[in-house]
Amino acid sequence: MKNLIYRFSVIALIFTTIVGCEEELLVYDVDNGQTLINFANSSATLPVPEDGASYIVRVESSTRSDQDRAIQISVDPSSTAEPAEYTIDQSTLVIPAGEFVGEVKITGNFDEIPDLTTTTVVLNLDGIDGEALVGPRSTFTLSMFKKCDSELEGVYTAVSAGESTDGAPVNNPIEDFSYTVTITKDEGSDLDYTLSDGVAGLYIEWYGAPYGYTFETEGKMQDVCGNLSGSWADAFGSTVQLSGTVNEDGTLTISWVNGFGDSATAVYTRQ
Repeated sequence: MKNLIYRFSVIALIFTTIVGCEEELLVYDVDNGQTLINFANSSATLPVPEDGASYIVRVESSTRSDQDRAIQISVDPSSTAEPAEYTIDQSTLVIPAGEFVGEVKITGNFDEIPDLTTTTVVLNLDGIDGEALVGPRSTFTLSMFKKCDSELEGVYTAVSAGESTDGAPVNNPIEDFSYTVTITKDEGSDLDYTLSDGVAGLYIEWYGAPYGYTFETEGKMQDVCGNLSGSWADAFGSTVQLSGTVNEDGTLTISWVNGFGDSATAVYTRQ
């Protein structure tokens, strides 16, 4: 009997609390209520081509106003991008009258962004005109890097000069060694390539007779705005490191060195 009375009392208390809460419900006011602001997202990536590119991050407000409200932001010291690498469009820093959303437009400067580097702009949302609370998404990070078109596919004549550290090769050091190399773009990539023979025939020339190395050594290469790099393992178990450039006349200058110290530099001319 005591348990029954206790359960009835608890149910009555819950019912009374619910009724009481319903009587005290507040209707949120988008025109006169407390303002909460946030960045719409916390991070984004901006590839920047030669003609520039922009990213727009939205600033959201829980209320609206009958007047334009300026957005107040600051660049956080943790940013790695130099001021010359980007521009913040000051004319966009506003939430228009009657609206809940404003914009911050950031434009990347291709010429100032370092090669082979991703830099970041970190923005702090400090407030807007009028009283406002800044929500949990108060920081926004934009990562920027150079984006260049890369079209290196084709059949090339590579003319090499190099030297082997092995005592077996006869033609060593070597000059003006010509070999045909086919470069193909890797599937699903804009920047990565495969070379039909990454050492442009030199292993066959040097090590074919003494060691039976009579096959091509497929190489890997990445093009980032004309800067070439790559690495792969050869049949000797050594790692070959590649570096190079895309020249203004369309030729490629490619150098490589392996773990034994063999090295060469070749000029690749498209056939």
